[in-house]
Formats: sequence, structure tokens, C-alpha cells
Amino acid sequence: MAGCASDSALHALQEDTSAVARQNSAYNQTVAARVQQLSDRVTQFEQSQAETRHEVARAAATVDELRVQLQRLQGDVQETQHLEQRGPTGEGRGTSAAEVANFETRLGEMERQLGVTPP
Repeated sequence: MAGCASDSALHALQEDTSAVARQNSAYNQTVAARVQQLSDRVTQFEQSQAETRHEVARAAATVDELRVQLQRLQGDVQETQHLEQRGPTGEGRGTSAAEVANFETRLGEMERQLGVTPP
């Protein structure tokens, strides 16, 4: 029986197979733990991205609102300049102190919102 393996060789092969199976199991557990860690990190990154997108959207909305306020203020200033050019007689009465104070208040509020210090 030249093709038959001895009992000791068969036993050694079974031990080797068992050892490889244990190593494979340990390796699979290590890989599974690493995959879970990476999955958790991806989830955290995605949440961070979502928060960042939300903050960017909020900042863009604030900029848009400030742009509208600035356009209104510019329109009011142009109207006041136009009335000033027409002179104190007739329809134009000149710029009143209350109008100037109102403009300064509105401008100061916009500067505060933008975090800008006046020149």
C-alpha cells in the first residue's frame, strides 16, 4: 500500500488543518472588528459632513438675508440722496436727523451681523 498515508501522517495533517482553521477564525474575527471600526468612522465622517453642510446652508441664508438688507439700505440712501439733491424747497425736504439716525442704526446692525468694524 504505497499510496496510503500512515496514521501518524494523517493525525499530523488533521492537527495542521485544525491549526489553520483556528488561525483563519482569529483572522476573520480581526478583519470583522477592523471592518466595524472603519464603518463606525465612515458613519462619524458622514455625520460630520451633514453638520458642515447644514452650517454652510445656514451661513448662505444669513448672507442672502444680509444682502437683501444691504440692497434695501442702499435704495434708501439713494432715495435720500435724490431728495437731498432736489433741495429744501418743493417736494424735497432734505435729510432729517431721524432718517440719518435710522440709516446709522441699520448700518450698525448689519456691521454687527457681519462682524465688521466701521472705518
